[in-house]
Amino acid sequence: MDKLNRYRQIIQTILTQYHELDQEQPAPGIDSVLALDEVRDHYFWFQVGWDLTGRTCGSTVYIRIHNDKVWVEEDLIEDGIVGDLLQAGIPKEDIVLGFQHPRERAMTEFAVA
Repeated sequence: MDKLNRYRQIIQTILTQYHELDQEQPAPGIDSVLALDEVRDHYFWFQVGWDLTGRTCGSTVYIRIHNDKVWVEEDLIEDGIVGDLLQAGIPKEDIVLGFQHPRERAMTEFAVA
């Protein structure tokens, strides 16, 4: 299996596990949604619906594969999803913290772009 296909499988497995865990304690009126697009390499886990405070629609995690790197664009998981990606075998030099400003990425152990 080539690198990008392996990365796709890792991302999908991790997001599916988080989504299934979230399904165990659903929030009333809120749907947890998992969208996995292997053709365009966009992977989302988000919530949509209505709660007591109003409309909810937002991503918990958004990861994309761009220029042979795994871009973590949104990561609202308590301990972060990056640790899971590393543990599953994606090296730091192939992970871009897209949610950080480009000038700050150089100060991390991860890829700049």
